[in-house]
Amino acid sequence: MKPVVAIIGAGPAGLTAALELIRDGRMMPIVFEASDQVGGISRTVEYKGNRMDIGGHRFFSKSDWVMNWWREILPIAAGDDTVEVAYQGQRRKIATDGTAASERGLTMLVRRRLSRIYFLRKYFDYPIKLNGTTLANLGPLRLLRIGFSYTWAMLFPRRNVRSLEDFLVNRFGGELYRTFFMDYTEKVWGVPCSQISAEWGAQRIKGLSVIEAIKHALRQGKTAKDQTTSTSLIESFLYPRLGPGQLWQEVARRVVAGGGDIRFARQVVGVRHAAGTVTAVLTTDALGQQEEMAADFVISTMSVKDLVAGLLAPAPPAVGRRQDSRGTTVSGLHHRRPAAVAHARQSAGEKRSCQPHAAG
Repeated sequence: MKPVVAIIGAGPAGLTAALELIRDGRMMPIVFEASDQVGGISRTVEYKGNRMDIGGHRFFSKSDWVMNWWREILPIAAGDDTVEVAYQGQRRKIATDGTAASERGLTMLVRRRLSRIYFLRKYFDYPIKLNGTTLANLGPLRLLRIGFSYTWAMLFPRRNVRSLEDFLVNRFGGELYRTFFMDYTEKVWGVPCSQISAEWGAQRIKGLSVIEAIKHALRQGKTAKDQTTSTSLIESFLYPRLGPGQLWQEVARRVVAGGGDIRFARQVVGVRHAAGTVTAVLTTDALGQQEEMAADFVISTMSVKDLVAGLLAPAPPAVGRRQDSRGTTVSGLHHRRPAAVAHARQSAGEKRSCQPHAAG
């Protein structure tokens, strides 16, 4: 009998692990999913014939293995033999699969990125770009304050850089920091910038600065004048035809077809272990009925906080400290007019405003 691998969560990580175990053939994966569908935060919700993605997931990786893995599940449909995609300053060319016709529409499309921040009742390009729209939206008075505070930060930088606030003020100036970074960061992460380490900022905002933004604007202006450059390729990415959930629905189908098992509405509430070895997982259904299943291995994609809390025997007290996590609430707007959904993503920068999302 094959060793049993209990996989907690039918999101991208859990389903990828399950399919790879099926392909390997030496173990039996059993996936436990607390909800009634696969995909996790990458699922696509259907409502009255409409699909809404839980987050704007763009399919891009520097890893050939990852790109080829996605492409094997959903072939890339494009007219050219190769396409160029880019994300966060990284660009790469990948081979396509022609029109990739499929009766079930199992294809990956190439889509142009359009992300904007709704701030001050106006739309700003995201990532922030130094262009005419941005300058007009900020207005002359705010631009003067930004310029003055940036100059001040360059002349008198904070010497003892310990927090993300110190890092951002030195990099962008106080006014630009308060305009675009302070409230948004606190809203997303739940922690003030003054309590986040400067190293975190250096890792997340590599190469981003006012000087680099000016250089980028100049390069973009030069590129726009060059008729031999295809600007449509600058901000393109891969996206499943019916949303990211389509990819994980197909992966789940292959897992089951290959002999694996996916058990829905089964929430893992405990992981039994002894002498450093996992022995079983405890689950509950929607009615609260508990079940224990023996397992040789466990792959967990649940939050570390919940995993530590469910360990049987309990983890040492020090392990459970500072296991904070953030939740996400996504609201879908069902509108009669398709023209109202024109953005791939919208993010609000102000502390008290909401974050609408729409996939175009």
